[in-house]
Amino acid sequence: KWKRENEKLAPQHRRPVPEPPDHPLTHEEWNHFAWESSQAALVPCEWCGRTFFPERLPVHQRGCKPPPGAQQKKSNSRPAGNRPDSSSTLHTSVNAGVRPTVVCYICGREFGSLSINIHEPQCLRKWHIQNQKLPEHLQRPEPKKPEVVFDNDGKVNHEAMAEAAWKSHLDTLVACDNCGRTFFPDRLAVHQKSCVKE
Repeated sequence: KWKRENEKLAPQHRRPVPEPPDHPLTHEEWNHFAWESSQAALVPCEWCGRTFFPERLPVHQRGCKPPPGAQQKKSNSRPAGNRPDSSSTLHTSVNAGVRPTVVCYICGREFGSLSINIHEPQCLRKWHIQNQKLPEHLQRPEPKKPEVVFDNDGKVNHEAMAEAAWKSHLDTLVACDNCGRTFFPDRLAVHQKSCVKE
């Protein structure tokens, strides 16, 4: 089954056949060996740097958007030409006279400059509901809306605002104690069910 699944992957995501250990292992050593083998098979997303099994990476990348102005993370897992550069698309549209998108400081998603004012109060309300459902040690302080940043000409600096909103969003994420990856607090418990500590 593993070979069949591996052959379905794009050539750059195919993995070598896993090698079994060359000597008997204890139960704990076997778990550690299996965990190391699975980690070696992970492929990083060129936008956010999070790692995934190769067959799950395309699913993640459909919803992964880099913060405006971000450079692709270096990765040998996939040629950059296979995915349009969202940041260059954003700058092109700004230059073409189309309104720039605005990053929500709570969830990190992009919205039009008119719809962001509708989205943010709803997003904050949803954030409060989800935050109150979490165990006390995972509850986070309310995200703070970044101050408006102006450029030297006195105009709103959209890139700096997007960067500040993105950083505010990242502050709402919680790191897994086992692997260090970050998640929305409500998703951390789901991740930790399958995350093996070294």
